[in-house]
Amino acid sequence: MARDPVAARRAAPGRVSRALVAAGAVCVLAGLTMLAPGPGAVVAPLDAPAPVRPGPPPDPLALHPAPVVDGELARLLAGEAPVPEPVRAGTVPVELVLPARDVRAPVVAVTTGPEGALVVPEPPSTVGWWSPSALPGGAAGTTVLAGHVDSATGGLGALAVLRHVGEGEEVVLTGADGRSVGYRVSARRQYAKAELPPEVFAPGGPPRLVLITCGGAFDRRTRHYADNVVVFAEPT
Repeated sequence: MARDPVAARRAAPGRVSRALVAAGAVCVLAGLTMLAPGPGAVVAPLDAPAPVRPGPPPDPLALHPAPVVDGELARLLAGEAPVPEPVRAGTVPVELVLPARDVRAPVVAVTTGPEGALVVPEPPSTVGWWSPSALPGGAAGTTVLAGHVDSATGGLGALAVLRHVGEGEEVVLTGADGRSVGYRVSARRQYAKAELPPEVFAPGGPPRLVLITCGGAFDRRTRHYADNVVVFAEPT
């Protein structure tokens, strides 16, 4: 036969009361742990951490500070005009060095003649910098240097080695201010003199160096070479 639950509760009042008392004791002890210690409470050691007391909610801006903004972006956000980068100044070349070819030659400024041809210094050991072209070390433009491949009286020219210069070789120009500007050869081309492309003398574009000398077949009647050897180099 099933027992009457109500009767069971009536039959064991003592057990129910003792259970309630035990449950109440647990709640009281749990409550004591959440209260601050009062008189007679056990004092924590001096090196124990202080009790944490509830305070104001954390500031979200303090938890997530604003990102650091660099000066240029800060000026743009404030509506200010961007500060232009300083223009890199060039230097007047006074010496050309081809380390792999053991060539070191003085450089002088030259211009174009009445017929538009580039005037090249007479001593083949000297190289001419076409002064309307860009200064080496500048931010843009082509720097053009030219020289004789040889001479009837002066022997081989400083740029006679251009016909053998290969990609990746180093070229160094020394400026009048003592600065050295380095380049790496990127290409070597040979053009008929009548077909020398105008972009060889391009005033704009990225900075680069162009070295020009004579090459190809030699016409003994006119005493001129048929072609130009052109070496292109990029700043390092």
